[in-house]
Amino acid sequence: MSIQTGIILRTLSESSRVEIIFESLTSNKIHKGIYTLRNRNVGRQSNDSDTIVAWDLENKKWQDIRVSTITQFMGIPDESQSK
Repeated sequence: MSIQTGIILRTLSESSRVEIIFESLTSNKIHKGIYTLRNRNVGRQSNDSDTIVAWDLENKKWQDIRVSTITQFMGIPDESQSK
């Protein structure tokens, strides 16, 4: 079963940092990065879409990611919440 777009979008919207691991469609390389949608205005994204747009915190740019290439994603707790 594939990862559901709605769950990823909700995690990105609610978490300030989400680690996503995915495979590039062009190079077949595995990419790992920290992304978010929290406090970002990207507009409405459909739960039925096969591609998501998320803010790449490390490279400070928007990244489009094909949902079917995502192998893992995990919300990272804010440091202020873990203390």
